Amino acid sequence: MQNKKALEQSEKAIEQGTKAIKQNEKALQVSNKELELTRNELANSSKALEEQASLLAVQSFETTFFNMLELHSSLLDRFNYSYSDSLDAISDELKIPYFLTVSNNLQQPGIFSFNKLLISMKDAHERVGKKPSIIHVFNCFYLYENKQFGSYFRNLYQLLKLIKTSTSSYQVQKKYSNILRAQLSNQELTLLFLNCLCSSVDNGQFRKLVIHFELLEHLDITYNLGGDNIATFTINNPTLHLTSNETDQYILKDTNGTFLKSAFGQNTQIMDYCKFKNLVNQ
Repeated sequence: MQNKKALEQSEKAIEQGTKAIKQNEKALQVSNKELELTRNELANSSKALEEQASLLAVQSFETTFFNMLELHSSLLDRFNYSYSDSLDAISDELKIPYFLTVSNNLQQPGIFSFNKLLISMKDAHERVGKKPSIIHVFNCFYLYENKQFGSYFRNLYQLLKLIKTSTSSYQVQKKYSNILRAQLSNQELTLLFLNCLCSSVDNGQFRKLVIHFELLEHLDITYNLGGDNIATFTINNPTLHLTSNETDQYILKDTNGTFLKSAFGQNTQIMDYCKFKNLVNQ
């Protein structure tokens, strides 16, 4: 009888233990659900924070971008080229007679001064004997006139650098670089072309950015093929003559000489030249 009672008590204890285990299992299930809900809430919060951080980064970039774009416009408006101070030095450097093609009394800042600077380079280039590269003439002007236009190009370089480092998406980069490109006149593009080939500027970083963003696509340039099959180029308004070697530096090729892209984008004149060189399909 005592054994029977002991067994009954043991069975009751086991039954109570089983109930306790089931209650613990239910409690664990509830805890697991609560943990899952907590994890989901944390994941949603983390995603929301990432989206918020991404939005703030875009807003910060756009604020900086448009401020620098406004500064770019301001630097252009303030640019006032007067070659009276450097004319003798440039003439001596290039070993040419004193030249003056635009009245120095017309002190109009902005794009007019850009145009006057280019006309001065054109006139100096035409007066130099044995016709050296236009880049040689620009290098001379850069030596004496960089104090006038240097800040303009430094800001432009930083603008392009900001766009490229802001996102890894080339499509997004192009969206902003096209906004910048739309602000650039033909005179600005011409000076940009010359500036990035100047040995005193940098080691080619600026030119690489110009190629990356196809910034010269709307440059008013004409491709000429002579009877001896020598290609030359003419930038219009004002007229500047270029060699194919100077233009080739804005055409990117791989180690096998295969065409990759150019700073001129889909410019028809440059595409005709690339077809002549068999860089692209006819």
